[in-house]
Amino acid sequence: MTVYVESNFVLEQTLQQEQCEACDEILRLAVSGAISLVIPAFSLAEPHQALALKAKARNRLRNEVENQISELGRSRQYSGVHEESRAFVSALAKSADQEQDGLEHAIEGLIRAAEIVPLDAGILTDGSEAQAAFGMSGQDAIVLAPVLRHLQQVAPGESCFLSRNSRDFDEPGVKERLDQFGCRYFANFDHALQYILARV
Repeated sequence: MTVYVESNFVLEQTLQQEQCEACDEILRLAVSGAISLVIPAFSLAEPHQALALKAKARNRLRNEVENQISELGRSRQYSGVHEESRAFVSALAKSADQEQDGLEHAIEGLIRAAEIVPLDAGILTDGSEAQAAFGMSGQDAIVLAPVLRHLQQVAPGESCFLSRNSRDFDEPGVKERLDQFGCRYFANFDHALQYILARV
């Protein structure tokens, strides 16, 4: 069983979101050799930008909140607002560092357990073709192209592609192309794990 994952698998683990336990179990299956895990190299780089954007947004929010708290705190009736809001402001400040640490840990785990499909000129060309064929974003096309190339070159037999980005990947044309290689698409990591466990 070959399991293809992409950026939101990395982010699910990084941010410890609601389906992260399924991702952790899929990673353990790969480490044990029960499955082959494959990820496009681009999908290990893309989460850095997502976290940077989150960090910038939170810094802006924290600065605005601190300004408002300072202003409110000048009023006698809101003199305690600074103390009451300390935990929230602190969480905003710490979250970026915690998420960066989580990303490094998630990437280290995938580097140890997964085959990484490199990004090269051929993938970029295939990505452009996928973008035109399926009407998806350039980033998603660059994720799909190495998955399709690996399926074509390796012909792993039973396989699945996991991505919570159902807007672009749960599309008839994309699913039909994956089906040509016997690859099933899952938009839910929990459901994917059940499918995988039933076959290993």
